Amino acid sequence: MIADPALVFPEDNRPTLVIPQENTPIVVFPQGYTPALVFPQGSTPTHILYPTRFYVLGIFSFLAFNQSAFWLTFSPVSPSTQIYYNIPSSTVDLLLNWGPIIFIPCLPLVYLLLNKQNGLRRAVIVLAIGGLVSTALRVIPSIVTSPSSPRFKDISLPFLHAGQIINAACGPIVMAPVSQLSCLWFGPGERTRATTLAIMTNIFGSTVSFLINPAIVSRPSNLPYLLYFHLALAFVGTVITLIYFPAQPPTPPSVAAELLMQEGKQSSNSAFTDFMKGLRACMSNLSFVLLSTAGGIMNGTFAVWAGLFSSILYPEYSETQAGWFGFCSSLAGIIGALCLGALADTPRFRRRLKMLILISFIGCFLSVLWLQLSVRSIFYNAPILGSTQITIGLSLLLAGLFQGAVSPLIYEGLAEIMYPLPESLSASILVQWNNIACVSLLFIASKQYILINLLVLIVIAISILMIIFARITYRRQDEEEQKKNKTIIGMEMDRNVSTIESHS
Repeated sequence: MIADPALVFPEDNRPTLVIPQENTPIVVFPQGYTPALVFPQGSTPTHILYPTRFYVLGIFSFLAFNQSAFWLTFSPVSPSTQIYYNIPSSTVDLLLNWGPIIFIPCLPLVYLLLNKQNGLRRAVIVLAIGGLVSTALRVIPSIVTSPSSPRFKDISLPFLHAGQIINAACGPIVMAPVSQLSCLWFGPGERTRATTLAIMTNIFGSTVSFLINPAIVSRPSNLPYLLYFHLALAFVGTVITLIYFPAQPPTPPSVAAELLMQEGKQSSNSAFTDFMKGLRACMSNLSFVLLSTAGGIMNGTFAVWAGLFSSILYPEYSETQAGWFGFCSSLAGIIGALCLGALADTPRFRRRLKMLILISFIGCFLSVLWLQLSVRSIFYNAPILGSTQITIGLSLLLAGLFQGAVSPLIYEGLAEIMYPLPESLSASILVQWNNIACVSLLFIASKQYILINLLVLIVIAISILMIIFARITYRRQDEEEQKKNKTIIGMEMDRNVSTIESHS
């Protein structure tokens, strides 16, 4: 065994083995060839997957679930909220709309935090504490006064708005780091599934709120019970996070994670300058612009569209039926994302993200078209196709299935295109498009219930064209495979040198 690194050389120019007086073999290679450096046996770098990665993903997913559930506190029980606080429906809508409104200016700040040393841990701690503070603020009016007080409304509204704004500011911490977390803790064959779980738990928080919130708030006086329940969830999440949430694994699980950890250690005060350089690089890459815009506007449009199901389907279907349609559509999206994420992690489909994304977009377009022909539209007052609970439910279920399935694939595709730039940068731009589309549609078409289906169809059609012209390059996977091949060659060379040494 030699103590110094071994040397790799061209196969057709094998070096000469020279045995000096000390009988220690050395390697002499032909002049003009630059050897590659590899490590000797026992020192070969190995990428290890730690069981802690599941704990980290579980804590992050729980906090993501909470953030979404807290955001959707009042809308599923809007009539009870209006009665309890004596406020109009427009105020309830504003409590919900703080989410996308505050998200947009807070996102760049979250990106800068994520790309500091131990940035992921710092961001998750801020997320946990922010959730606790926001839910605590919302229960204060119920403690210091009562609904019978003439000043109850004036006292309550500032606390409600402050709580919703703080929770909305935590939204970027939930959505921006999902690709970074999966890259930092999981191996190449697990990243898409990890990204999927991190995204879908956030969606699941709002999905179950449509069922849990009305069950708790069976009458207006029960609304504080829901607020206390959310406070308990936030307290548990904060305690668990503060007790133990590691900043990063002891050793990187992949080549991409190794680069990410090195960049975190080298972070400096020029973070904003680096952000602007990375932003310019992203926006000058046509494929990135096409893919991020397609994914962002589609997700933002769907978020608004799903919130208008009760109005779109009125008067043929009740609010309760529309709520169940929305729940099933969201649940189908979660299932679709988990299934397609697992498929994309297999070796056969790991480099076929564009094909999977395109199939999902086309399936979503056909599903929404089916729904459009089954309800009233801007062109006709009666549906063209027969409308039953089964047909409406199936069309919405399939639309949710395909839309949910494509979301994590776009995150991973953007990370591949812009590697070695941080995954949090590509994810930040994607979710910024998402919220810009969401806010725009809230102001443009929130009352145009008959028009919204047609707008969704147009958005999906434009997105399909963007995906067709986008080109996904697998830079991250290429880099990892090159490093892996070099390591394998080094190990083989080391064994050969060790064999020569043993025979000397």
